[in-house]
Amino acid sequence: MPNLGRRALRSGKEYSSFDLCVGAPLEPEEYFDVEECLAERFGDQDGEDEPVPISAAPFSETTPQPSTLATASTSHLLSNSPSPLPSPSPPPSSPSALKLSSKRRRHRKRMQAATDAGHAGIIRKSVAQRHVHVALGHAVQVDVDAAHLAHSKPAWVGLRSAETEHEAGMGGRAYTRDQIEALTGAKGLRYINWLGRTSIPLVDSKGRVIAVLGGMPRDLAGWKLVTDTAAKLFAERVGEGSFTLDQLHHRRAQEPYPSISRGVSHGGGQTEPGELCNNTENTRLTDDFLGNDAFKRLAGFANCLFALFAPILFTFYQAQMAILAGWRPSLRWNFARSVFAACTFNFGPHAITVPHLDFGNLAWGWCSITALGDFDPDVGGQLILWDLRLVIRFPPGSTILIPSAIIRHSNVPVAAHEQRFSFTQYTAGGLFRWIRNGFQTEEAWERTATREAKRARAAEDSHRWEKGVDMFSTVDSLQTDSD
Repeated sequence: MPNLGRRALRSGKEYSSFDLCVGAPLEPEEYFDVEECLAERFGDQDGEDEPVPISAAPFSETTPQPSTLATASTSHLLSNSPSPLPSPSPPPSSPSALKLSSKRRRHRKRMQAATDAGHAGIIRKSVAQRHVHVALGHAVQVDVDAAHLAHSKPAWVGLRSAETEHEAGMGGRAYTRDQIEALTGAKGLRYINWLGRTSIPLVDSKGRVIAVLGGMPRDLAGWKLVTDTAAKLFAERVGEGSFTLDQLHHRRAQEPYPSISRGVSHGGGQTEPGELCNNTENTRLTDDFLGNDAFKRLAGFANCLFALFAPILFTFYQAQMAILAGWRPSLRWNFARSVFAACTFNFGPHAITVPHLDFGNLAWGWCSITALGDFDPDVGGQLILWDLRLVIRFPPGSTILIPSAIIRHSNVPVAAHEQRFSFTQYTAGGLFRWIRNGFQTEEAWERTATREAKRARAAEDSHRWEKGVDMFSTVDSLQTDSD
């Protein structure tokens, strides 16, 4: 296995510029306090050199325990008032106590930094603050209000029927650069000539950051080694899989290609959340992928982008996945440091999609898409966001995050001799609904809920979409945090 750009700290501990130390779904006891868990994780990071761009902070209030979820409100996750800071500890009297006291002082300073920033979600380091500040200067605004995008009535997932209301003609044919330009002119789509390296937020008409062209880490040479390794695994090991017709002829595919999904999900007839099932060959194959350093770096970088550009939404994911892990500690998560519950390995060699919605994902949630392979991004592989009326140059090795349940998207085909693979990460809306129902289905909740509880739930349902959209960051809020 090649060395993926790893270096050593003064302490001797290895790290990579792609490592991330926030966002792991926690595995607490049956009854737990998210704030205490995260504070402990936060404290464990003190005393180490920290090359990563962000670190986790406690939430603004204690997250409800599983036993109270059926009646507890989740609106506290949008609170701007952090918890009171702990009282100072007595002067230490031993070296170990001195070290602990020093950690606590640093922790209090960071908590105060969160207070000064106006929210208690993600505390950014100066390098990350500069990154966000620079990215905002390149933001692309679209004439779309995210609040008006189609979604299901309870707003947990996207609207399945909206998928068919797409612009015709994209699937099934290869487009030259000239044809793309003609398409953008004829249908009013804009072409974003993105090099795939820097971050570019996509901003709606109300100033919300609803998606981000994430780019790549600064270590481009090291990152190329990561992405080349992942692409090589796709190309060389596809023969080890055993694929059903459904895994080859899926509704998103422009032409058949193998696709394997892994992780935790809920929906599609499942009676409760569980791990996505695969046959022995595909499980063995993707176990190797999940344990490979290249895919760990890809997952970590996407997680980092999520936290930087949608800190409130990221915090919501983080809290909810922690609750789910507490409910069922036996669930196995794809990546220890990711808030995404599931992922899909799209083997290609032509992983190209027709216009579609990933309507099973959380309606206002983000999905990460990483393009891999060897293709000319000026000719093929472009990402079309139909509802935003954008055609985006999407080079191999780069990552984009979009709300894939509500924005119809597709790709321009690559040339026959080229290869395009993709690695996507996402979280099913059904997981959030399961948690909100007190770890039961909607039907089970309806059978036992009181009339008063049903009235309260109906009122909550009517505002869920509005509150979900409010979890997107705004340009102003990110600008304030990065100043």
